[in-house]
Amino acid sequence: MKIRNSAYALCATSIFALASIAPAQTTEQAPAAAVEAVPVAEPAPVAPIEAVKSDLVLKAGTPITLAVTEEVNSSTHDAGDIFKLTVLNDVKAGDVVVIPRGTPASAEITWRTGKGAFGKSGKMEFALTSIKLNGKDIPVTGNFRQEGEGNTVATGVGVIAIGLFAGFITGKRARLPAGRELMAQLGQDVTFSPDGQLSASFDSNAAMKAAEEKTEIGKCKIAARDMPAKKQEKALEECYSKRME
Repeated sequence: MKIRNSAYALCATSIFALASIAPAQTTEQAPAAAVEAVPVAEPAPVAPIEAVKSDLVLKAGTPITLAVTEEVNSSTHDAGDIFKLTVLNDVKAGDVVVIPRGTPASAEITWRTGKGAFGKSGKMEFALTSIKLNGKDIPVTGNFRQEGEGNTVATGVGVIAIGLFAGFITGKRARLPAGRELMAQLGQDVTFSPDGQLSASFDSNAAMKAAEEKTEIGKCKIAARDMPAKKQEKALEECYSKRME
């Protein structure tokens, strides 16, 4: 009987031991499954970035050669008259043409005396005022004097003395022939697009007004235009009666 009970106890003990071992075996981690490699897509090629082109600037004082398109003389023209010229050569900013040859330009007779009659030489003074590009006026500068037919034009600067003209041909009209070349200078910095087009932001009216305010005759004309209509004409005549000096 004791032997049978002992056998039962041993059997129970073995069963308990097996039961306690089984869960421990189930908690052991299974070997990790193999991870399949995923191909990485190559980045798309990036297009090269083009360099941003800067605007072009033509500086104030840039020389521009103009040619007279019509004869101007003291017999047929008076102070205040406008006459036409054209740009003689392409004007470039860097390698880009910004003012092409043939662009129209204007000048104004600022003073005139005598018509070449009664032994007196005709005399004229005139100012280059603007070039017209894409319908907009761009101010230029250049003051000149002509006395007596056939004489060389003198630039209107302080070093030219009036007395130098006294010995020249007298009794002749002051004549500026078609084709005469005159040197103008750009009145202010002017901006152009990279392809050479005048900037859309260029304010022609403001530019011309600013240029006019820099000259004595310009200031006189501005003051005259501010007067009542009845006084304007006389005031303008007085502006043109003054000499460049």
